[in-house]
Amino acid sequence: MSSIPSEPELLSTIIAETLSDQVVTVGELADRVAQRGFGVIMIILALPTMIPVLPPGSAALIGFVYIVLAVQMLIGLQRPWLPEGVRRIQMSARAVQTLQERGVPFLRRIEQFTQPRQIWIPDAVLTRVVAVAVLLLGIVLFSPLPFLNTIPALNVLILGIGLLNRDPIFLIAGLALAAGILAVAGAAASALMKSFIDWLNRQMP
Repeated sequence: MSSIPSEPELLSTIIAETLSDQVVTVGELADRVAQRGFGVIMIILALPTMIPVLPPGSAALIGFVYIVLAVQMLIGLQRPWLPEGVRRIQMSARAVQTLQERGVPFLRRIEQFTQPRQIWIPDAVLTRVVAVAVLLLGIVLFSPLPFLNTIPALNVLILGIGLLNRDPIFLIAGLALAAGILAVAGAAASALMKSFIDWLNRQMP
């Protein structure tokens, strides 16, 4: 059975304080919130990915980190670990400004609607179910299809909040949204593959 956590410092407050530093790295953010578990790291990584236009390759990099975190959750690690190369990544001034102006206020609005609730599911099972969804969403972020970085990021954000607060409303919503995203991504990938095969057939004499 999952227990209800005590009242921790608000995540929006922790992120706002960290973003006030002159140089912000992924490792610094991770260290500030590592004791809060995987849910917080998921939320922090999701926020910059929700920016509609990201530098080339950014979505795929964050998708890779999602996969790394999901594997750690699946094998039962209690504390997130990030590769040193990922930890050294510095957030751009634009990304920091966007998080300060949009990400933190967005989190504060969400925090008004979520709270720790009793969940009659063992923590180990709950974490692994979320991990499978995050793993698959990380794979989706490698897709070149439009809008398939912002929507999975929102999905991971919802799952992260649900996992952090053990809030079944957010967890159920996040898992349902993940199922929908994966269904759309699968259908789109199938259609692209069919188009590619048809094109190959037309090129053959």
